[in-house]
Amino acid sequence: MKRLITLVVLILIMLMAIGGMIAHTMDTNKLSFKDKQRIQNKFSEYIGEKKFSGAVYAVYQGDVLFDQGAGNATAALKNSTDIAYGVASVTKEFTAAAIMQLVERGQLKTTDSLSKFFPAYKYGDKLTVWHLLAQRSGIPDFSVSTVDDKVVINCYMDEDKEITVDPKASAQENRDKIRAFFLSEELMFEPGEYYDYSDSNYSLLAEIVTRVSGMEFHDYIRQNIFAPLGMEHSAFIDDYDPNVITEVAQTDRLEFNRDYFTVKGVEYGCGDILTTPKDLYLWYRGLTSGKVVSDRTYREMTTNFSNEDELGYGYGLMISELGEKKVIYHYGYIPSYCSAIMFVPEIDYFQVVLSNHDIGDPHLMAADLARYFGGTIDIIFSGIE
Repeated sequence: MKRLITLVVLILIMLMAIGGMIAHTMDTNKLSFKDKQRIQNKFSEYIGEKKFSGAVYAVYQGDVLFDQGAGNATAALKNSTDIAYGVASVTKEFTAAAIMQLVERGQLKTTDSLSKFFPAYKYGDKLTVWHLLAQRSGIPDFSVSTVDDKVVINCYMDEDKEITVDPKASAQENRDKIRAFFLSEELMFEPGEYYDYSDSNYSLLAEIVTRVSGMEFHDYIRQNIFAPLGMEHSAFIDDYDPNVITEVAQTDRLEFNRDYFTVKGVEYGCGDILTTPKDLYLWYRGLTSGKVVSDRTYREMTTNFSNEDELGYGYGLMISELGEKKVIYHYGYIPSYCSAIMFVPEIDYFQVVLSNHDIGDPHLMAADLARYFGGTIDIIFSGIE
């Protein structure tokens, strides 16, 4: 599920923030204790001013720069980087990686047409797996909201058209209903002609993983990504085991008047992962070091296939290029979880902001975090070329 936010402003701020960082990649020194204390004090004060509720985690060259929670996860529990949050569209990174693992194993090609997997789809012969990965399919996006007591799915192609999903239905029943809904719509443009961000694309990719691998998508991710990377505190909204993830930050229901966890199947493959900031750091390390996919496939995933909005997109990853260096990031939102992950592998910088209450603009806060850390690193690197 996506919402309209000032993305262009956000990303431009983030790029300005890290420009100084990338200009000085030859430095290998760690931050001093004094510098880290200054960062922690400054941003702790900033978080308090924003009334932020969530957790922030930042690591530079293996050194933890910031590790702090704020606000309440539950009535009895404070937020921290050890607690799981819904990461919303950051899920797409994992879905893309699962597809590319199947490509590497020879079970799938990015040039495979959708008719191979969805033979009844009228545009299946025009579309390929690649169009879904790169968000260039033309398949309209969908949104989820509540109207009175109903859970409503709207299509961005035609806001007047809607269906309702049953909170009592199984995840599979709701997934099938939503997929049939958006696949019944006309394409917004010819495949490949434009970039248009759509959750529909990644919902389809998750279903393809299931059909090709012979494993349900969630089970595939658990076995092929979570377990090998040691992501022991990661699961899915639809079917998480309280014995595995005992502490989950609860939302405030301000934009969704029921427990979002009771509505199964709506975020399948596009926004349904629950994880901790520290587990996301393990994801970053694994993805960029060849533990998830090969170096060649990682380079393909981080190729910028879309420049229309000055916001590049690879496979489940947003891309910005500054010289020879790449900033990899993604944002996400589902009621009322906000997420923003960013990493610069060339200088081994990682940061994530996860929030369980949509207050204080967590997405913009992530940009401020990058700017402040980047400015600090830039000062330390001054005079080094």
